Amino acid sequence: SSDHEVTAADVSSLANMFVGKAIHKNFHPINGRFVMLWNFGKDLALKKIHLKPKEVVPAKHLENLFCKHFGYENSEGSWIPKNSLESTFVLSDDERADLLGDRQNENPFSETGLDQWISLLELALSIDHPSATNRIWTCGLTDGGLHNIFLNEENLWMFDLGEPSLEPVPAFLTKFLMSFFHALGMEEDEKGDWVVRFEQDENGKLRLTEKTKELLPKVISSFNITVDRLINELFDGKHRVRELLVRYVITQLISDAGKHEILRFLSNQPFLPSPRFNIVPSFHDDSLLYREME
Repeated sequence: SSDHEVTAADVSSLANMFVGKAIHKNFHPINGRFVMLWNFGKDLALKKIHLKPKEVVPAKHLENLFCKHFGYENSEGSWIPKNSLESTFVLSDDERADLLGDRQNENPFSETGLDQWISLLELALSIDHPSATNRIWTCGLTDGGLHNIFLNEENLWMFDLGEPSLEPVPAFLTKFLMSFFHALGMEEDEKGDWVVRFEQDENGKLRLTEKTKELLPKVISSFNITVDRLINELFDGKHRVRELLVRYVITQLISDAGKHEILRFLSNQPFLPSPRFNIVPSFHDDSLLYREME
């Protein structure tokens, strides 16, 4: 009927595949991962989740990010509001300006409601290049990324690569490009535990550890060099595709935090459930900045 509100649930399978399945997986109003994140934060706020002692601190930050500023009746708002980020993380002046400034309507950080599948699909359809519109057969490398590879001088092992599918090149590149940051959370320490990427300051906010601050610029540089090369070789230098690639990366990184194993990681981290979910790129003055985020 004319009163029916179109949601991600109404998107066709073909349109969903065109953006690498990102719409149904993330924006579905009932089963999407972003709703899952909100419900997880709500359950924390309502004390429905039993916490071990080392889980109390990360639970406080997760509740703040995913629920505190929503209001319990509004499950369809932005899944990470601006004030949640500011009250949770130590942000630089540039990051704060980027988050709250004039470009916020283009910034997936501040425009993250469940209706944002529309802008994502519009962006994907706006790239006028065959590599961005024609579909390729992924040959079973759908989830291929740096975190799915073991490499030495003689052998290459690839695992957990996903099912073969037909996707445009930008969607196909999502897992590979997000893995530059995802891999930061998969480093193990000498005890075999995940390396923690955040620490609390004296005010209880989260900030990057010194080791991560040293490593992150190298990751950003590698990411930008790779994206530049891909744009030049696959898209004939059409730099508008950069916005789409980064949007996919942002969506996928936050999406991973909505997986069911979030509780499993909670029990192993003194500050955050998994540092693998914490580096997210955003736009600022046409350059790429990276902000720490759960």
